[in-house]
Amino acid sequence: MAEIHLGSADWNFWPLTRDYDQIFQYLKALEISNVEIGIYEPSKELTKENLENLLNKAENLNINVTAVLFSLIQDFWEDGALSNSRSNYLSEFEKFLSALETHGIKNANVWTGVDLRDSDPEEIHKCLEKMNFLAASYSGTVSIEYKEGTYFHDAEVTLASLEEFENLKILLDTGHAYALNEDPVRLVQTFHKVNKLGAIHLGDAEFGNSDDDLPCGRLHDFDLFVKALQDLDLSVIANFDLYGAAIDSSGPGAISIVKESLSHLKDSGL
Repeated sequence: MAEIHLGSADWNFWPLTRDYDQIFQYLKALEISNVEIGIYEPSKELTKENLENLLNKAENLNINVTAVLFSLIQDFWEDGALSNSRSNYLSEFEKFLSALETHGIKNANVWTGVDLRDSDPEEIHKCLEKMNFLAASYSGTVSIEYKEGTYFHDAEVTLASLEEFENLKILLDTGHAYALNEDPVRLVQTFHKVNKLGAIHLGDAEFGNSDDDLPCGRLHDFDLFVKALQDLDLSVIANFDLYGAAIDSSGPGAISIVKESLSHLKDSGL
């Protein structure tokens, strides 16, 4: 049977609080038992003390930390990360994997937001080679998230970029796919066929609006997507990523949009 671990990203609740005690309480109240943690600096945020403290808080409320997302943003990587061999990205990536391995977290996700579409392909390739080597020593799954505007700007480019690297998978964000007019059902099937589906972020979006991060079901029905996951008998994490909607001051707020998404996925059979 398919083992789809449904959960939520912690950053959906950041507009309300950055306190893990409170975030985990929100998840418990929503009856969500899996969480993905967002970070920017592994060497500082994933110290032994910090991770053990976080995991103890989660365990006390029966919350499972199923993944960590290493987000590469402009504030920390002004001159690029994968695309800049002079950066210390690979050192941070190695610390990222080491911390997760030590604490038994099996999904290491990376969003390369600072490596833009016009980045040097040779620099990216060299970095991917080294990432693939480092990932070979990690017992979990390393997945790269694609998004319009970045070097990994769509499914086709991302698949072509990663196909030679056995230890690097793809993080499929359904909202990013919808924004590109891609079909998440076909993508799940395609990525699975070539053993490249690593992790899933769940959200909705209008075509052309990759920052929407709308609640699941707001614009697109997820019935066929859920069925595809089940038909393929997948074991995969699938976490709500609704940050764009969560920070929308005119929206209903973080709790409401996570509830809306959870309800739609349950109605879709998940």
